[in-house]
Amino acid sequence: MNAVMRESSASETPQEAARRLAAKPLASGYRIVGLYQRHKADGSVWCWHIRCEASTGKWLRPMHWDGTAYVLGEPPAPPEGKPLLCLPDIVGSGDAVWIVEGEKQVAALAEIGILATTSGGASSAEAADWTPLAGRHCVIWPDNDAEGLKYGNTVAAKLSGLGCAVEIVDVSSLGLPKKGDCVDWLKAKPLSTAIDVGALPRLPQESQSRESRNAPEPLRRPVPASEPYPIAELGPILAPACESIRRVIQAPDAVCGAAVLAAASLSVQSLANVEIDGRIYPLSLWMLTVAESGERKSAVDAEAIRAARDFEKEMTASYVDALATHESECEEWQARRDHAKADKRKAGGVGLADALREIGAQPEPPLRPSLIVADFTAEGIAKLLASGRPGIGVFTDEAALVFGGHGMSKETTTRTAGTLCKLWDSGTLDRVRATDGAMKLWGRRLAMHMLAQPVIAERALSDDVLAGQGFLARCLLSWPEPTAGTRAYKSENLQEDAAVIRCNAIFTDLLRMQLPLADGTRNELAPRSLTLTDEAKHSWRILYDAVEAKMAPNGRFATVKPWASKTPEQCLRIAGVLTLLDSPSATTIQASTVSRAAEIALWHLNEAVRLSGTAEVPPEVRDAEALLKWCHETGRELLHSRDALRLGPSRVRDRERFISAMDALERAGWAEVVEGGAPLDGAHRRNVWRITSLAEER
Repeated sequence: MNAVMRESSASETPQEAARRLAAKPLASGYRIVGLYQRHKADGSVWCWHIRCEASTGKWLRPMHWDGTAYVLGEPPAPPEGKPLLCLPDIVGSGDAVWIVEGEKQVAALAEIGILATTSGGASSAEAADWTPLAGRHCVIWPDNDAEGLKYGNTVAAKLSGLGCAVEIVDVSSLGLPKKGDCVDWLKAKPLSTAIDVGALPRLPQESQSRESRNAPEPLRRPVPASEPYPIAELGPILAPACESIRRVIQAPDAVCGAAVLAAASLSVQSLANVEIDGRIYPLSLWMLTVAESGERKSAVDAEAIRAARDFEKEMTASYVDALATHESECEEWQARRDHAKADKRKAGGVGLADALREIGAQPEPPLRPSLIVADFTAEGIAKLLASGRPGIGVFTDEAALVFGGHGMSKETTTRTAGTLCKLWDSGTLDRVRATDGAMKLWGRRLAMHMLAQPVIAERALSDDVLAGQGFLARCLLSWPEPTAGTRAYKSENLQEDAAVIRCNAIFTDLLRMQLPLADGTRNELAPRSLTLTDEAKHSWRILYDAVEAKMAPNGRFATVKPWASKTPEQCLRIAGVLTLLDSPSATTIQASTVSRAAEIALWHLNEAVRLSGTAEVPPEVRDAEALLKWCHETGRELLHSRDALRLGPSRVRDRERFISAMDALERAGWAEVVEGGAPLDGAHRRNVWRITSLAEER
């Protein structure tokens, strides 16, 4: 093995090793799309499988730790056979297990909440250890070819010998192309849920477990697991500060990463734009980060914008002094006007206009010192940008204040979203109101970071206006895995942390820099342009073309076109922010910075892919959830239609909606029709369902 392939260290992560070992295909245009772990029965990692893809094909290799370095190849198999993928998940769950051919198929099913595993390709069944599945309910989804059918039959025979209840999906009835698999089926049906997959036709099987077959499925697609946030790509200023915040506060990595990136955008957005081929892009970034209550969003937000808050206090102190001076100037101005009027009155008013022109207009008040707002309306933002600093930020750890406040009520959602989108696009704002006339502003900037709990995020992500006007597509989304329950107390003070101190000092210096203003104005920005080097532009064009190609029908980004179409621009904005952090006087963006920005922008785009459909819940599913919750809360084990239509949740008291909700509950296994009805509430009821209790589900 050559020296390059052996070069490693104990501190090298599996992700870093995968990039090193896949250097040649990566240099040829391939991209790592998966790094899959295989664990032994004792929980230790047996090996990793690297999957790279390009438009020309795929590159698959196993990798393991040989005691001194990560190397290509599989280690010796345990005596019982090669471990299955996702073995810890299988051992820790009693759900039905789906068996497919290959890690990519496992990942595709996992994204919609299905527990799946694989032994590998079509010829891998014999060498695998299937004993961890003994006695389980197993569903095999083979590829649509002869090798797939052979694989399915081989696995079925092995599982049947272990006492499993085995089912095989009838792939011939799914309309798949030759060699088509579950990934192809899900691409063709991007809104499919675990319920839809569970309803696929099966080949006849003699040994089935009624209990497992009838176990209820989730009513909606659960949020799949997220990938680690690319903190290292934030660069030498933000990355160390982000790591310190994550280490001490122990919040999810994406919460920390998005917080420091948004704070950086607030610090630099007024100083420059990115220009490419005559197109101008501001450096304002919008982030929407979703996390459960208790994930320490507030603590992260407070640390990330500490420098901005301190600068705001500085401006407020100066504003108080300036306001006192302004009041004195206004008194003098008024006195001079009064004197001129009295003097010219003696001459019958002759020369008064000239005298007033010489005195001039009333002195303008000092600019308002607001830098950060939480709750807002479109009107409030417009007035603040007209009378205050031209670059501000919306930073809130309670996005309910935004999405649930007056600014995002049903009556004003359209107006607010439209106002904000114009600010993101070009820094302009145009308002016409009967009460205070017309207002046209140029050269304004708005950075944003909204931290939301899942229920608020779902409300926003399912809002047709916010989606249709492009408000959400301009947001960099993240919904990281929770950390609650894993956080031992850290006896560290972040205000004494060198990386955080350095980052805050740079933020402060950037905020204190003299703003580039248009001639003759006091708060209209005229930022300089950052241009890309030839190499940087080439790297960016590769990203642009790759994202565009994957927006085609059945492409990876086909279901998230609004976010995908903004990703190249997001890359430029992020690159501009990172450039000014490194060098406030920079005029060009380097290729290495574009590459780092591309990784961050693509991570957020892949979050949109991961989350797509999680908030697009059909009405009948929402109705079914409400009805099931009501049954559980009121202890109803048997439900009849008259009871639900009279006393159930208001949203299902319409017969058609009730029937649709019950159909959803039946398909998911939460409700079962009682044939012939049953006596309930003193009478025989014809339409009766048995409701699965939470205890039965567990």
